[in-house]
Amino acid sequence: MTAREISELAKWTAKSIQDAVREGGRELDDAGTDIIREYVKSSLLMWQRGEKISHENLSRLFNEIFLRRHQETKNEDEVMNAMLILGSKFPSFVEENQRQREAEAKILAAKMPTVKV
Repeated sequence: MTAREISELAKWTAKSIQDAVREGGRELDDAGTDIIREYVKSSLLMWQRGEKISHENLSRLFNEIFLRRHQETKNEDEVMNAMLILGSKFPSFVEENQRQREAEAKILAAKMPTVKV
């Protein structure tokens, strides 16, 4: 993904979370949504750079962003909950994505003709 695609995906994800929270009858202000956007964007950039996506690494990222920006929002609890949920789900998403890529690579490798050297 390009930097622009990552930014757009992070913005869309944060907005979707904000909408879901509001539909649930709770409030998530724009500042909180922007904190979530930064967390999603940073997580995606870590993955793109090939860094290990683990609960520990995402917790460290969560702490860094939340401690720096928590005073910007009036809805700290909602922001924290959303970030914790994202952080708990993202490693399994990355694992599944990697499994799918490896399976596709095996299929392609099996179909390719052998090359004589």
